[in-house]
Amino acid sequence: FIKVYQEGRNYVIATDFELVVAYDLVYHVTVTVPGNYRGKVCGLCGNFNGDKNDDFQMSNHQVTNNVNMFGTSWKITIPNVVCENGCEGDKCPNCDAAHKAVFSKPTYCGIIAAANGPFVACHSKIDPQLYFDDCVFDLCASNGEGNVLCDSVAAYAYNCHLAGVDVKDWRTPSFCPMKCFSNSHYEMCAETCSTSCPGLTEIVECPTGCTEGCECDTGFLFNGQTCVNETECGCYENGKTYKVQFSNSFSKPDCNTKCTCNPATGLVYPCKDANCRVQEECRVEKGKALCVPKFTGTCWAWGDPHYHTFDGYNFDFQGTCKYVISKTCGTLYGLVPFSVNERNDNRGNTAVSYVREVDVLVYGYTITIRKNQIGQIMVDGELVNLPVQLGDGEVTVLQRGNAAELQTDFGLVVTYDWNWHVVIKLPSSYYGSVCGLCGNFNGNSGDELQNPTGQAISSVIEWGKSWQTPDQDKDNPCWDTCEKNCPTCDDNNKKLYQTQAFCGALTAKTNNVFQKCNGKLDPQAFMNSCVYDMCLNKGDKKMLCQALDSYNQQCREDGIIIKNWRQTFGCRKFKNYSAEDCTMNCQRYSHYEECASPCQPSCPFPKEKQMCSGTCVEACVCDMGYVLSAGVCVPSKTCGCSYQGLYFKPGQQFWADETCGRLCTCDTTLGMVTCRDASCSSNEKCTVIDGERACRPISYSLCTASGDPHYRTFDDRKYDFQGTCEYQLAGLCSQHAGLVPFNVTVQNDNRGSKAVSYTKTVKISIHGATLIISKEYPYKVLVSIDELALLPLDYNNELTVFQSGRTAVLDTVAGITVSFDWGSTVTISLPSTYQGMVCGLCGNYNGKAQDDLAMPNGQTAPDGTRLGDSWQVGITPGCSSVCQGPWCQACSDSQKKVYQATKYCGIIADKAGPFRECHSLVDPTPYMEDCVYDVCQYHGHQGSVCDAVEVYVSECQSRGITIHSWRTNTFCPMKCPANSHYTLCATGCPTSCASLTSFATCHRRCAEACECDQGYLLSGETCVPVRECGCSYDGQYYKKGEVFYPEDKCMKKCTCGENGAVTCQEEKCRKGEVCKLLNGVKGCHPEGEAKCVASGDPHYTSFDGRRFDFQGTCIYTLAKVCDDDKGQLTPFTVTQGNEKYGNGKVAVTNAVAVTVYGYVIYIQQRLPWKVIVNDELLNLPLSLEEGSLIVTQEGRNIVIRTVFGLKVLYDTVYYVEVVVPSTYQGRMCGLCGNYNNKGSDDFMLPGEKQTNDITDFGKAWVVDLPGYVCGGCGGQCSSCEPVKAALYGKPDSCGIISAPNGPFKACHSKVDPASYVSNCVFDVCATDGNKDTLCDSIQAYALACQGAGIQIQPWRSTSFCPVSCPPHSHYEVCADTCKGTCASFLQQVTCSESCFEGCQCDAGFVSDGIQCVPLDNCGCVHNNKYLTVNFERDLTSCQASGLVTCEKLLCTNGEVCDVRDGVRGCHVIQGHCNISPVGELSSFDGMSGKIGAQGAFDLASLCNEASNQWFRVVVDVRLCRKNAPLAVATLYVSLNHDPFKVNGRKVSLPSKVTNELSVQISNRSVVIERLSGVQVIYSMSQKVTVTVDGKLSGEICGACGNYNNNSKDDMKTADGKITSDFSAVIGSWSAEDFSRW
Repeated sequence: FIKVYQEGRNYVIATDFELVVAYDLVYHVTVTVPGNYRGKVCGLCGNFNGDKNDDFQMSNHQVTNNVNMFGTSWKITIPNVVCENGCEGDKCPNCDAAHKAVFSKPTYCGIIAAANGPFVACHSKIDPQLYFDDCVFDLCASNGEGNVLCDSVAAYAYNCHLAGVDVKDWRTPSFCPMKCFSNSHYEMCAETCSTSCPGLTEIVECPTGCTEGCECDTGFLFNGQTCVNETECGCYENGKTYKVQFSNSFSKPDCNTKCTCNPATGLVYPCKDANCRVQEECRVEKGKALCVPKFTGTCWAWGDPHYHTFDGYNFDFQGTCKYVISKTCGTLYGLVPFSVNERNDNRGNTAVSYVREVDVLVYGYTITIRKNQIGQIMVDGELVNLPVQLGDGEVTVLQRGNAAELQTDFGLVVTYDWNWHVVIKLPSSYYGSVCGLCGNFNGNSGDELQNPTGQAISSVIEWGKSWQTPDQDKDNPCWDTCEKNCPTCDDNNKKLYQTQAFCGALTAKTNNVFQKCNGKLDPQAFMNSCVYDMCLNKGDKKMLCQALDSYNQQCREDGIIIKNWRQTFGCRKFKNYSAEDCTMNCQRYSHYEECASPCQPSCPFPKEKQMCSGTCVEACVCDMGYVLSAGVCVPSKTCGCSYQGLYFKPGQQFWADETCGRLCTCDTTLGMVTCRDASCSSNEKCTVIDGERACRPISYSLCTASGDPHYRTFDDRKYDFQGTCEYQLAGLCSQHAGLVPFNVTVQNDNRGSKAVSYTKTVKISIHGATLIISKEYPYKVLVSIDELALLPLDYNNELTVFQSGRTAVLDTVAGITVSFDWGSTVTISLPSTYQGMVCGLCGNYNGKAQDDLAMPNGQTAPDGTRLGDSWQVGITPGCSSVCQGPWCQACSDSQKKVYQATKYCGIIADKAGPFRECHSLVDPTPYMEDCVYDVCQYHGHQGSVCDAVEVYVSECQSRGITIHSWRTNTFCPMKCPANSHYTLCATGCPTSCASLTSFATCHRRCAEACECDQGYLLSGETCVPVRECGCSYDGQYYKKGEVFYPEDKCMKKCTCGENGAVTCQEEKCRKGEVCKLLNGVKGCHPEGEAKCVASGDPHYTSFDGRRFDFQGTCIYTLAKVCDDDKGQLTPFTVTQGNEKYGNGKVAVTNAVAVTVYGYVIYIQQRLPWKVIVNDELLNLPLSLEEGSLIVTQEGRNIVIRTVFGLKVLYDTVYYVEVVVPSTYQGRMCGLCGNYNNKGSDDFMLPGEKQTNDITDFGKAWVVDLPGYVCGGCGGQCSSCEPVKAALYGKPDSCGIISAPNGPFKACHSKVDPASYVSNCVFDVCATDGNKDTLCDSIQAYALACQGAGIQIQPWRSTSFCPVSCPPHSHYEVCADTCKGTCASFLQQVTCSESCFEGCQCDAGFVSDGIQCVPLDNCGCVHNNKYLTVNFERDLTSCQASGLVTCEKLLCTNGEVCDVRDGVRGCHVIQGHCNISPVGELSSFDGMSGKIGAQGAFDLASLCNEASNQWFRVVVDVRLCRKNAPLAVATLYVSLNHDPFKVNGRKVSLPSKVTNELSVQISNRSVVIERLSGVQVIYSMSQKVTVTVDGKLSGEICGACGNYNNNSKDDMKTADGKITSDFSAVIGSWSAEDFSRW
């Protein structure tokens, strides 16, 4: 008889005549024959005659030496099987010396023959050489496949076992560990039949001995193949094994009869008619009768998510927990069990969730596909690259189009697009045998809502909740429905989104691109889901595209291809790189195809032809010559390695075992995976985190620098050091294999006081990269030292930088974490592997605090100052390692006592306070001491208290300790940016726009922070609506609309557009540009710049270097963009107002205005520290347009800078310079010329005509004033007699500028002094030697030099041009007026590297924009604007503590919110009527028209002449010169019947006529004003403006209308008749009592 049974790893066929054949189903066959067959056998095993020399006997009994002939002669032909007869010559596998050397090592085949190896006891019985040679050969042929190695060694072990030698312990956890089937475990000496199913031993005789293999766990029985419960044992009769019911084993191969196996009673007889499962049918395939499924069911979840069950039930469920979407339920009768789970997440809206993660549990594997982990999956918790094959082809996972597709050998297919769409396909064999959110698959859509116990549930939310899995993520709370602040959808929006322009496109009856699919797939559910998503996401276009895409994909599954729908609806998610409108979501080296094969060439075997079926897909396809490698396209010749059914990228290292004992590398030189023995160090343990197995530290330690700064080393040594240079904080100092070198340096700076320094910049060098996190660039990071990047940032998959709370966190694969809050606190977390290997200010991390003050020379520093000084690695201008000066004073005991109170630092240690639960774990004492120290230096300013308390809060929260609310409206309130709110315990890894397209696992504890409001996500540093999110490209995030250049030479320009799509096009830098980094941004930037100067009289030097003098006293266009290069240049205008100066013979600048970005910034003469922005008076420094426009006080100058390179400097007295970048070459106009590098054509008029007359040139560029009064000095220009010129040109006068050994000698080579000397002589001469003019002229050259970065020598003295500075300040030739301000203490202020002479506040004082004050008298920053202390306006006030209090303000009836006299607030509503310089009248109510005739007429008056508020305004309109327009020549104003005439008689201005009436000159205008409600302005440009209070509405008469807020009735004549003739209206108001010509 014949027995077939399993023994250990082998299947054995044994006969009663002692023939035994063993096969491991993979690799090794052993044939054993009894001795009585000696000389009586033949075949490949030889003739068994005791002579090995004749073993190559062929079937014709002839002996050959040719192995191929020998093998071929014993070939057995099998129908339909194609085979080869061996190899010859070059076709045979060749093992080169390099490969042989690797495979001969003891970590490979060498273990077989090793003299001290585990097989040494067998060497005398069985020669190992043959097995060793075979092992090496087979490993070569398989390219180092691990299974081949283990099978080769196992073959030798098995034959040793047959020879009576049981080899012990050759398998280890790291070398060929045996994986056992479910419910069993590995034993070196396994007795597989010891616990077997009843009846098994009756048909199989169990082996008498033991062999290595798998033994059933307790409670399970061996059924001949695997270990099962007793109820799952089969039937054993007539020498055959039968599985439990529905085994598909028919008694006859005809689909007619079938016997049933009942484990309790055995086979059920007689055999009855075959009964396949409900939705199966019987087919005969390859001579066997099989039950096969009739159809495939489909379930999907997409978008919000919207679910569609196997039975067609559609529902929405927004839970964010992990749920069972489908699993096997009930009695399976031989079906393979499985479970598919999904986890959802919110993406900016708690009412909306998306599929984040899909788990498939099948065949003992857990396969996880996660959002945005493109090209990768997790298998049993370990991250692996696609493609993946598990078991003997039981499970395959590959990339299909843009999705991961999991296929099983029983027909289950799960597809997830790594984003929001999951599809499950299941054969109908499982009809009625599944449960979960995909339903029960029983053909009835009405009974889907059943919980796991089978009970019906009435609510979808409760139904979904019931299918939560037990393994929820405890660190990330989840919910099953939106509970608060839930968005809603009103009927109007629903109707809008149901139209054909939006979701209605799916169901439209005409012009419907989806119509051909509507008959096959009902679009209604998709349309309803689309409307829902569009509504709750405020019309986000991505939602529409997502819904249409879902329908499109399902149509494709049904074989219907819909083309061009993306273009129709603007959903261009993918576009070819070469296309014109190339919206490109396809990554580098790939392109979009609308109908691509679902099976694309892929590593590791790119040339292997794939068996591909299914409809084409729209996807990103690798370019020619490129193939998929773990989700990205790479050159086909650079594929990685295949090993154990998994794919590894080139150079990728991984542990091949679960104990980190065998370290493998994909060696592209050898073209295979090589492995070596390795282990974790004593400071490490082998763990799997985020899917990666690695040796990880057993502990971590922190070093922190905070506040002044106060240092806490890795070994918890505390000290203070206030140096302001650059220092090494920590770095690897002892080289050690396996440790990644790193270095962290810090640069500190004084902040508000020279006695205090804070961390300003943190520089991290690791993994070949250098990154800088700086206070100067909040919420950004500098990559490679000088290139700015938004967060989050992924750098070469080796380090990431992201924002957690208000802190930048840099995580590295080396386990090193560096965080910096962009303000004062830097923390380094080092793993225990670095113990004793580091040095710097953080100490050596050796567990001994006493030696942490070690200097580089090994000696111990006596204090923190000496220690810090020793670790200095760089200097910055003016830095020092020790505080020197009278301001370096310790805090007195009495001061300490004040600041230890609970209203200051005492809150930290308050036993009943908000941090009480933290005290036992984090000692509050040192933190309170640090707080008292800092607050004392800042004289109790609340900002310093808050900073210090935040350090303790951060430490507590980082340890997971609950803290209670500690901020109040009066104590450290946190002001959050727009669209965000304060949260005490916000997630450590906030959802951001970038996280929508990236995958990250959060391991950070919660922290207090400003969280984005519902429906908003973090985009860089701001919270934006989800629809306004930007793009991720090559590991970097870009804001929507941002332009960037991804390549070094700027040959490709990319724009972040709608829906996160990046548009790129080939584009070279324009004329005047060069590819470089500027202000941290790589791109096409100006290659140079040009400067225009107006100084003194004024003397002009154009952009192209042409010099001229023009003494006009009006407002002129100094520089203006006249050609914006088709919108590619930012337009701007710079105007200059001049006035007579000194004795009236010269003119100087008295105002400069810059118009840019929609702002008008006005700088007034002798008004430092303030500018007028859009009529509002604001303090400096000032940052507008998200930092694109900055205004600062530098020395005595106010400087305006823009991000595109415009710079305007005005010293508020005498000197103006305008600097424009080279991109504006040939596109400028104004007094500064056209900037075309030709000085000869700079006198260009507005119509582009040229003139040689300076007066005509100047007059042509006048702004809003008649040219005849603005022509300069004409023929009466000043001149200087030679004697005076010689006098003023001496070194004790203007000659100091050019003196060879004078204070400016270092500047002469950079800024030619000649023109400045001649200008000085001219001006001083014209003002008869005026000393102020002399000093201002010399200062002009000093400014030009310092602006060029030249360090000049002191040139002023007590007797020569002395400077008088305000109280608590002093003159410095290089004054710090930018950093030494209240504003710079309270917020980040960008200062230029140039310094200018000016008045600098004394030590202990800072400028508040008006005066130098102590720090405790500093004001507040509100909406990026500095407010002085005790500032109160409307309901906003600023207190000395730095606290801003605001209350909501609504203007009362009769008031309006606007800006008047530089102040924004609630003002009385006013009406304005004016006549322009060209005779156009605009009424109070907005009606306008041209004045057509000369003469005097009533412009406006109070109709009630008896009122004590009566007034009358009369204008006399004349043609004052040839070809000039009609304009107001004379203005008459009567108040209380007393006429006041301008131009009618001479008056002395300004004049205060009565307590309520004033007349004055302001900005070239006469202003007549009565406090009770009327103001009349007559400007030099002949413009008249009448302003009246709103309370006079409807009571006004005259050509300006009645001021009743109705412009329709303004076309009335004086007698009340309506007319369409504007001239008739004007004429009717003729002023008969005034002169008429």
